[in-house]
Amino acid sequence: MRALFLLALATSAGAQTAPSVFLKNSEIYVSTGGLAPRQLTRDGLGKFQLVQTHDGSRFAFLRETRASVLADIVVMESSGKLVREILFRPAEDNVSGMRGVESLQWISKRRLVASGSLNPSTAEYAVIDVETGKQVAGYLVDGFAWAASPDGAHAAYVGFVPHFTPREYRRPQFCIDDECGLDKSLGYPDRELHLEFTSEPLWSDDSKAAAIIAEEFGTETERVIVRRLGEKPIVLIAPPLLEGNLTDGWDGRAVVVRAGKRVWRLEAGASAFVEK
Repeated sequence: MRALFLLALATSAGAQTAPSVFLKNSEIYVSTGGLAPRQLTRDGLGKFQLVQTHDGSRFAFLRETRASVLADIVVMESSGKLVREILFRPAEDNVSGMRGVESLQWISKRRLVASGSLNPSTAEYAVIDVETGKQVAGYLVDGFAWAASPDGAHAAYVGFVPHFTPREYRRPQFCIDDECGLDKSLGYPDRELHLEFTSEPLWSDDSKAAAIIAEEFGTETERVIVRRLGEKPIVLIAPPLLEGNLTDGWDGRAVVVRAGKRVWRLEAGASAFVEK
């Protein structure tokens, strides 16, 4: 019984120590549980944008390459096992989009997001299935206002507006999943209202709703927009003579908005904000 108890303690302690990977002299090392770091790569090639999954079991990075591709993305297990080398967008595929991969981000153990700018005002986010090496979703975004839901199943973003569009003619929208793109604009608001979004989307912990802050062009009146999946948007418009700017956050499934000493809440299932 004592042996089983000690084994359980050891297993529990091991579960709490996730492997940590890091770059040193262009090679990747892993450190686990206080043990001496172990070298995982030995190719002498430059490596960049090293990112690790939340549980530490996998990592990905960009590797220097002479191949005619936009990026060489390498995915490995923390054990050192290669999952897949992804030659992202070979030149012969003639795919337009981001000028280069400027950032990598894990949204689940299986899905990796590569992002980069098309021009000074537009970015592209490409979701890649690392098991197959294929792109499974893509988004054109105004600036870099894009966020995956905690479960990795959804995306909230500000849909792109063509570069060089005069400011007064811009009509960016708060979009969920595939609502917005080159040939569609099904986000919020409609084209009659001109909002400029001043924060990045913020998801609820349960991945069922996202919130963002915007101001109306011309009046600069602030508002918070909440979008629950499959439901109509709920909007809080800042009252006049408000002290301080609006800030938003999630308290469980409720949205909390603050400005100075004033506080509003949108409870789960409610259809309007209530000032507290």
